[in-house]
Amino acid sequence: MSAIRRVSSRVRRLYRRALLRPLPALLLFGSLTAVSNWLWYGGGPFLARGVGTALMLAFALAAAAVLLALGRGRGQLRAMTLLVVAAVALPAVALIAYRLRSGAPLLMHDGAYQTEEAIRFLLSGRDPYGQDYALTSMRLWHWYVNQPIDPALFHYVYYPLTFLLPLPFALAAAALHLPFDVRLVSVAAIAATAGALLAMPWRWEWRWVALCALFLDPFFFMAQGRNDVLWLGALTLGVLATARGRTLLASLAIGVAFAFKPFAIFFLALQAIALLRTPGRARPALTAAALALLALSALVTITPFWLWNPHAFWADTVAFVAGTDPHSYPMGGWGLAGILLALHLVPNPHASVPLGMVQAAVCLPALAWAGRRVWERPTMPRVLAGGTLVLALFLFCGRFLNDNYLAGLLYLAVLSGAARRGTTSAARIAGATAGAPADRPVAA
Repeated sequence: MSAIRRVSSRVRRLYRRALLRPLPALLLFGSLTAVSNWLWYGGGPFLARGVGTALMLAFALAAAAVLLALGRGRGQLRAMTLLVVAAVALPAVALIAYRLRSGAPLLMHDGAYQTEEAIRFLLSGRDPYGQDYALTSMRLWHWYVNQPIDPALFHYVYYPLTFLLPLPFALAAAALHLPFDVRLVSVAAIAATAGALLAMPWRWEWRWVALCALFLDPFFFMAQGRNDVLWLGALTLGVLATARGRTLLASLAIGVAFAFKPFAIFFLALQAIALLRTPGRARPALTAAALALLALSALVTITPFWLWNPHAFWADTVAFVAGTDPHSYPMGGWGLAGILLALHLVPNPHASVPLGMVQAAVCLPALAWAGRRVWERPTMPRVLAGGTLVLALFLFCGRFLNDNYLAGLLYLAVLSGAARRGTTSAARIAGATAGAPADRPVAA
């Protein structure tokens, strides 16, 4: 046990020193983004060399402004905002412009491209779930050419809100005879999430490290259209609403996060416990409304498609990723499944392995433990910490653990630490102002 404690202590120390301090966080994530952006955009194989050079120059100037702001001790968040624009928004705009000019979805994530096809299915009166996307232009997408048919072409794995959110923008573009790229919605989500982090009532250091972890981690591949920012952004808005004392808005935002991605289910469950346990529940109607809002978005967006074709919805969003569908997602990645494959303990990536039972055996006790901690002290930092832990165990024990999943877990860990420190600082200020003890429990 002492060895475990020593290892745990060292991990926590590394976490605090590398991820929760402004300069180390900037150096870690900024250097990764610099290398990634050079390989994808600046080196010239994908974008014209002049465009790539301009993108890297903008990144270098923004990075210099950030270092200058750190050195001067003022304007840090304004400089960080410029760096986020240079690192993420400008490459995204460049890729979108190239696609709209040439028609080629260069460096566009297959999930984003498939979402556009899902919108087309819906507009033609067909259910996006249960469709054979190999019969669409997806089969000609550059990652699938000269390859065996990918099982992902037989399933749309995302929840309906992923294509319902861009739908009005696609309709408006069609009405105005303008081209449409679903990544335009991602850019808007990036802006909204950055705005939420900047608006947090925390010291600048905690907002800074959260911005670094979300927007300077290249493994999110935001410019290419991976949609993690949708559910993480909604969850971040929930954290902001909670910090501002907007209980109903916080519940709605966390519910929207779940409507985007099932990963948010653990945060939703812990938030429900926090609502039931929050001191001073003299207004049961408010608690009931907040609990209802947690489920509202998922009920409104998922139920119609479940009723439309229950089998197709289940096959696409559950069976495909759980390994129980004939065209299952192959095992692999950085988790337990990857280890089993590397040790040749399973015959092939498409083998049927009861990893769902492993997930249940590991995650249910962890969720119970996290729920007890939230019940003891119903604060947003505990909701975030517990949800992140359970999600990490769930993903590790699943069939695949992709790089963007690791990036999401890292951001959630940083957001949790920033929220705890930001809440503690606010509690001390409030306690000093009111003459109360500075270390009293505060519902964040």
